[in-house]
Amino acid sequence: MYDPSISSSIDLSIPSELGYERVVREAVASFAHRLGFATERVEDLKTAVSEACLNAIEHGNAQTPGLRVDVTCVWDGSGLTVCVQDQGLKPYSGHVTSCIEQRLRGDAPPRGLGLYLITQLVDACGFEPSPGGGNVLYMCMRRCPRA
Repeated sequence: MYDPSISSSIDLSIPSELGYERVVREAVASFAHRLGFATERVEDLKTAVSEACLNAIEHGNAQTPGLRVDVTCVWDGSGLTVCVQDQGLKPYSGHVTSCIEQRLRGDAPPRGLGLYLITQLVDACGFEPSPGGGNVLYMCMRRCPRA
């Protein structure tokens, strides 16, 4: 059950190293549970957040030591927006990767389903350039699933 006294946002910053996405995943899951999200929605959010952080670490920051991935979660009363920002050594190309059917046919490499998976798990998502450089992937999820 949602408690209105809960803070409406959290901010996290992790090193650009594989494994730290787990810290963000668990923190965001805990926040979503406190906001009253159902367990199934929280599990979808955990997967989407993990994929977004992995994308920022591997692609945006190119696993460069010393770079950070910043994550902001904001609750607006009806939905949770999670923004994952890298420091942009590799700008986002502007397209979501191919669909699963293409991979099953062998028409696409087996990796690279993270962004596609995110689009299937959250209610809305997209990329924006960060004003200070880098990329911001935003994901929005309402407590109740989209119709």
